[in-house]
Amino acid sequence: MLVFAAMIACSVLRPVMAAEGTNLVANPNFEQVDAATGFPVAWSQVNGAPCKPMDDGGHTGAHYLRMIDEAADAGMHCEAKRVPARVGGRYRAAAWMRTTDKGAPGVYINLYDDVGTRIHNVFSRATGPTDGWVRVEVEATAPAESFAVSASVYSYGADVGTFDFDDVELTVEGGGEPGAGTLLHAQPKEKTMVDLGTRLELFVDDFVIDDLTGDAARKLHHPQRREVVLELNKPWEGPFCGYFTLMPDDGKFRLYYRGWPDLEKGDCACVAESDDGIHFTRPNLGLFEWDGSKDNSIVWLGAGCHNFTPFKDTNPDAPAEQRYKALASAGPKASLVAFVSPDGEHWSKLRDEPVLTDGAFDSQNLAFYDTVRGEYVAYYRDFHNGVRDIKRATSKDFLTWTPGEWLDYGDAPPEHLYTNAALPYPRAPHLTLAFPCRFVPDRKKLPEHKETGLNDGVLMSSRDGLHWDRWREAFLRPGPDPLCWTDRNNYIAWGLAQTSPEELSLYWTEHYRYPTYRLRRGTIRTDGFVSLGAGAAGGELLTRPFTFTGKHLVVNYDTSAAGSVRFELCTETGDPYEGFALADSEQLYGSEITHEVKWTNGSNVSTLAGKPTRLRVRLKDADLYSFQFAE
Repeated sequence: MLVFAAMIACSVLRPVMAAEGTNLVANPNFEQVDAATGFPVAWSQVNGAPCKPMDDGGHTGAHYLRMIDEAADAGMHCEAKRVPARVGGRYRAAAWMRTTDKGAPGVYINLYDDVGTRIHNVFSRATGPTDGWVRVEVEATAPAESFAVSASVYSYGADVGTFDFDDVELTVEGGGEPGAGTLLHAQPKEKTMVDLGTRLELFVDDFVIDDLTGDAARKLHHPQRREVVLELNKPWEGPFCGYFTLMPDDGKFRLYYRGWPDLEKGDCACVAESDDGIHFTRPNLGLFEWDGSKDNSIVWLGAGCHNFTPFKDTNPDAPAEQRYKALASAGPKASLVAFVSPDGEHWSKLRDEPVLTDGAFDSQNLAFYDTVRGEYVAYYRDFHNGVRDIKRATSKDFLTWTPGEWLDYGDAPPEHLYTNAALPYPRAPHLTLAFPCRFVPDRKKLPEHKETGLNDGVLMSSRDGLHWDRWREAFLRPGPDPLCWTDRNNYIAWGLAQTSPEELSLYWTEHYRYPTYRLRRGTIRTDGFVSLGAGAAGGELLTRPFTFTGKHLVVNYDTSAAGSVRFELCTETGDPYEGFALADSEQLYGSEITHEVKWTNGSNVSTLAGKPTRLRVRLKDADLYSFQFAE
């Protein structure tokens, strides 16, 4: 039995669709023999001495399968290729057998669950010696957990002798869709057609989702705490540092932030650098004097240091001397002034007059060039009906801006959002993600701490920059450290670092007001902010209709050892395209950032490019993070 179980674990299910009454056994009369192995095609041997394909005339045709069983304490077993099972279907298996010995060869129906465990089997036997070829039949009904079915022929454990088999059959009547189990299909709703092209799609919103069944649902994931990357203990830094900006820049990372050792002394704008997003050092720039020395990493000193927030301009028309830009509260009433730099270190005002004036601005206010829309976008803070909130403005030249518009969070209730950390997601820039610091002003966890207020981090996403999907539950919780349960902690820095193909790094503050103030790194799976997941009971996703232009469906997924994901490409009405049904799909399990989905006939989906298409995904104890029709 241990040998049989091992064979199940290694078996690869290659589903095929078949009508009722069709023989589901591939190569039923053993006429096709693999030239390399000498074994019948589409058959595998479970245990025992090697079976022999014979060619001296079978029940029909030239070939048949011979078992020579010389062990009285062990059997021999050969199994046909498994096919998707119809739950509730009535299966009939039959085989022609002969023997001149006293053994009792037989035929099995085997039914498996979706991880390959045999959950039901029935058999029937012939009593030898037989009068030539005799036919043996057996029937079974597939139980609810059935995923795959097969026929097999065997020599029983106590049998000794020579046993021949030919013309094996497996047919079914009734039952559900092959390989579908008992889970109901997701059905087309009313979402309109969109063009996905070759772009990457995430599940940070429900844009691509049309229907879900079972326990399929979107799931928010959370960053994993890693090491402290910066102890803010230099003379120009201190316990009031803040507003960190992580800028990828030509293969390295720059980290800009406010230095502020004490409330009486004043602040400065600083920078640190890293080659890997994990180990940071402070360059000795020698630009500004601090405590009588220019041996420091200060990049700006004066008005605007409080929230100096730079970015690297990706506008192809930007002059070289303005390749780096920043916004900072350097104007009257803390209004925002534009700064520029040729190298990210030497900064000057683009003009003295402020460029944005319609806000409160006492936060990290930021801007970037939106490559998708071809314009600059700014996100900045103001008060909205007494609540700290976020505005958005746009500009073509970084000087003249549209009036700010309040962000729309749908049915999410008003909450104090102190920062925003909004940025185009680098792998899918049509999506803007944001990681605001949520402020709860009236809570106090540590009685001995002077100030009130607690902070955590939330996740938002948008496809137009104005309408946002905002998660109510925290993306970043304060965690077990008591000094993270004081005011102005857990501010997520603006910017993401791809620190390996499998992970993104983000950064947040800890221990504000304390000598141990620091910046911590956290990691999240690539694309792993939100998944479309299902538990052990299983679930199904049906996307909205779309067109695409790629050649391969590439997915980012994760399952348990017992979990699985399968895929179907179907018409606008939800009917599978030929060759791309769930039953044709590989049963995918594991954890991969990029996997090219395969069906029975391969992975090339270019024949469907440009056609109205939906993606159906069947999940069990699994998560799907993103998908893309790639070239």
